[in-house]
Amino acid sequence: MNTGQMLITIGAIFLLTTVILNVNRGLMTTTTTMYDSRYHIMGISLATSTIERATGLAFDNESDTTDITSLAQLTLPGNLGIENGESSDNPEAFNDFDDYNCYRYVPKADTIRLEGTDSLLVYNTLCQVDYVEPDNPEQVASNRTWHKRIVVKVFSNSMSDTVSMSTVFSYWYFR
Repeated sequence: MNTGQMLITIGAIFLLTTVILNVNRGLMTTTTTMYDSRYHIMGISLATSTIERATGLAFDNESDTTDITSLAQLTLPGNLGIENGESSDNPEAFNDFDDYNCYRYVPKADTIRLEGTDSLLVYNTLCQVDYVEPDNPEQVASNRTWHKRIVVKVFSNSMSDTVSMSTVFSYWYFR
């Protein structure tokens, strides 16, 4: 074998090594992306479920049993949250939307199988409810309005980012 053939052989081995490394890197990136997507889909599901439970309740503790005709009848912004007789351990006992303020939920941990090992996957859900300005629902209002926003954040040590979802819930009174 002469020098020219040796250089072609070394070049071919170099190209083969480069291709193998790029394919391996692509597979690793795909696997990481698949797991990350799986974790985020579960986080989105948890956040959506929390928002749906909250919006299925009365707008305010006062509107649970009667109609509200004045903003003065609504709960003060500093009092949003769980009322007496309710417990964050039992969200089924919540009777209005703002009971989810400062609500923290850690669902039962799932043991998942990753690459031959068992890993514990724990999600944390944290909620915040505020009155918001009618013209700008991103701005928290310092006074009572007919609009409340819930922000639900779901995070886990296994996730690369926090899932954050929000919705505005409004009170409508028709005479």
